Amino acid sequence: MTEFNWKINQLERKTADDYVLVVHYGFDAVDGEFSKGAYGTLSFDQESQPARTDFGSLTEEVVLDWVFSKVEKDVVEAQLEAIIAEMKEPSVVAGLPWAE
Repeated sequence: MTEFNWKINQLERKTADDYVLVVHYGFDAVDGEFSKGAYGTLSFDQESQPARTDFGSLTEEVVLDWVFSKVEKDVVEAQLEAIIAEMKEPSVVAGLPWAE
């Protein structure tokens, strides 16, 4: 069974009002000895997306909710799961029959 771990790596904010402009996030998929990770960034526009939480009160869970509101979590996890399945049972391999 594949386990998924999402995390917030960094936030970029305006110093004038602490508005979060950019969220850097990462995610890992682990299935036994096989794993695959990826990362992404999301930008936020203060005019169309006003701050919902005071910067000092932000938690990783709150910011992950922001990420999940813009990223199709199920699709991303399915893609990583497919990559791990290919790692476990590759459909293409390389090699030379005379070099074994």
